[in-house]
Amino acid sequence: MSLQLMKLTDKILNEYYGNIVAQVGKMLFERGSHPLRDIHRLTGLPRSKVAEALAVLIQHNLVLVEEWRPNIPSYNLLYDRVFLILRFPRYVFLVREQFGEEGEMVVDVILKEGQATASHIIVTSCVKLLEASENAGGSSITSSSYELKHVTLRNHLIKLIENGFIQRCPSPQTLGKPCPSMSIKEDELHSFPPELLDLKALQQEIQARRAGNTNPDISHPNTDVLWRINYERFHVEFRDSEIRNSIHRRVDPLAGECLGAMLKLSYKTSDPWAPTLNPVSVAEIRDQLKDLKYLNQYLKILEEQSGGCVQLVGDAGGGQYRLNLANAVNTLTHALIYNIIQDRYGSKAARVFRLIHKNSMMEQEQIAEISMIGKKDAYTLCSRLFRDNFLQLHELRKTYAPSPANKTIYLFHVDINSVVRNILEWCYKALYNLIVQRETRGSENRRLLEKRTRVDSIVENLRQSGGTDDQIKEVEEMLSPRKKWKERRGNTSLPLVWRNGRKGEVDEQIKNDSGLKDERYACSAVSRLPESGVKSIGDTHGVRY
Repeated sequence: MSLQLMKLTDKILNEYYGNIVAQVGKMLFERGSHPLRDIHRLTGLPRSKVAEALAVLIQHNLVLVEEWRPNIPSYNLLYDRVFLILRFPRYVFLVREQFGEEGEMVVDVILKEGQATASHIIVTSCVKLLEASENAGGSSITSSSYELKHVTLRNHLIKLIENGFIQRCPSPQTLGKPCPSMSIKEDELHSFPPELLDLKALQQEIQARRAGNTNPDISHPNTDVLWRINYERFHVEFRDSEIRNSIHRRVDPLAGECLGAMLKLSYKTSDPWAPTLNPVSVAEIRDQLKDLKYLNQYLKILEEQSGGCVQLVGDAGGGQYRLNLANAVNTLTHALIYNIIQDRYGSKAARVFRLIHKNSMMEQEQIAEISMIGKKDAYTLCSRLFRDNFLQLHELRKTYAPSPANKTIYLFHVDINSVVRNILEWCYKALYNLIVQRETRGSENRRLLEKRTRVDSIVENLRQSGGTDDQIKEVEEMLSPRKKWKERRGNTSLPLVWRNGRKGEVDEQIKNDSGLKDERYACSAVSRLPESGVKSIGDTHGVRY
């Protein structure tokens, strides 16, 4: 944890949940797990407001409730999950690609609610989809359409649960206590009992909500069963997509398809987050890819060109191949670090860094000689990389006896843990600055953008009502030439700032993703990762720092 991380966490909570929640989150970030009375005392907020803020954070899976003392609960902020808020659009887009519009709406509702019952998810999603259909100019909705829509959403919800994208929330096992124990059986985590839903009650509530009754008195049998997003399942998809894309770029699309089939087969018998997956046979891969020709040749290429990800481990079943995800993540992480150094310091600095990383430890004279760079330039580059914590210096003496002939040797080496943390700090700071800049630009141009929005709405109404071109032109001339110039200047900069903000979110994903590549697999830091930590691998290309 660092100052930049705390500032960024506070900014995200303030932007999405308000100032009071941000103050409570900042206090928990700084001081760790505390009971309600201590949070009330340290923040200076009213006790009721603190309780409401904690309820919001618990509802959105950002705070973990633990037993501090007998019958006294304490609250611990899961700050890693705060950054997942910035990935919500990416989650929704992934589900839309795989499950369509209905699945997208289901996940969107759960992300906004944090935790919700299946009936609430289906009813809210159905109402939104029907309203969107009517606003888009769709035909009138009949009672049969109601039934078809909510049944379709029910089926998509069950598919998402069975595929692991949505999971059941733990339920309290000891009722009547201030701090009940929360647990759930493994077989109930991704299973949906059919008796939890009453389709007739769902249809009645949808009709009542459509009629204007926002809180109809309709009971459902699943009021005690809540569902939430399973972030790890999404991160597995992101990681696999990045590994397939790297093979796609390095070999060809068919090789990426072959690797994807191997991943799916391995997950049937292995933990997706295991460093090494169980072997799969060539016969199983051939059954999965019946239309792929030259399968043996592709497997041979993958074994040679995947950076140690695909390994031949036996000859049974036509050959057995094992996926080593640790090597794949190492390769992607090192490539990302090399690209960052090259973009920031130049190709010579990247060459020096790669050389030192490959040889573990090197003297300055060796670096200049092997890299074919002048001694002065090599000294300058090593000094810059050492100053920014990309290189470490190790002092080595020939003997410990005090003698003028005793020479001290200084060896440069690379500590990947330190490099990753350095990049994380850059990402924290860059994202925080981008969010502040976006807010500043938005506040400076708020009045102009509001007027532009009003003009656009009037023009759209005129076009729908059959207005003439002269009327539309007259409305558009409501903005003075100077305001139009400011609009062009501000309206082009605001989307740019927004895109930069989203690019910062991509950098934040790189922070969580590529950083944890190193910390989880390459840097011997698996035991130090918290249980709530993000386990993911994201975009490692097309990023500029």
